[in-house]
Amino acid sequence: MSAGRAGGRAGGARAIAEPGGAARALPMDLADPASIAAAAEAVRGEGRIDYLVHNAGQTQRALVADAGIEIYRRLFEVNFFGPLALTRAVLPALAGGGRIVVISSIAAYYSSPYRSGYNASKKALHGLFDALRAEAHRDGIGVLLVVLGSVRTRVSVNALRGDGSPYGRMDPAMAAGMDPARVARRILRAAAAGREEIAIAPPGQRWLMWRKAWFPRLASRAVRLRPHRPLR
Repeated sequence: MSAGRAGGRAGGARAIAEPGGAARALPMDLADPASIAAAAEAVRGEGRIDYLVHNAGQTQRALVADAGIEIYRRLFEVNFFGPLALTRAVLPALAGGGRIVVISSIAAYYSSPYRSGYNASKKALHGLFDALRAEAHRDGIGVLLVVLGSVRTRVSVNALRGDGSPYGRMDPAMAAGMDPARVARRILRAAAAGREEIAIAPPGQRWLMWRKAWFPRLASRAVRLRPHRPLR
């Protein structure tokens, strides 16, 4: 496993080791190509990779008019170009039965204000990995896209404001979100079953996806009419 923060690496390694597993934690920053290359090189000698899980990501809380272009570049480096570079680096080691699990979001289907860069990067992930699924099929590589609703994590706390500073708040939807452990178990079952895409979201958020697909004008109007408090 790999993570950018030392605390995240240590915590993840402990969670794997406690039930009797073995874990090797490596530092990696998805916005740093050299860091990605070093992590990929470190695992190349371990043999075939069974699962590559793209779980890192960053969001924003800023209007398009207020967010500098560097914010969008940062979001795409972490959410899109980083996973692309890491996948390319280890793709040969996945041949013969490996699976790529991509943690995406309902934002790939239903865009909300203040999250434009995040929305765009998640849509780009789907375009990339849907194509890769077809390209890598003959090599025995599967791809699972996981479309998540609100999960109880600190993703909103670490979101970027328009000036690049952290948002620093837990959104109410995140605070009331799904339990990460239960979500992880559902993802594991979907990956083991060979699923290509799965949506894990509360009923109300799944309804948003359905409405966008079948009634796009109604969905667009609903977004405009939703109350959006100014970000301070």
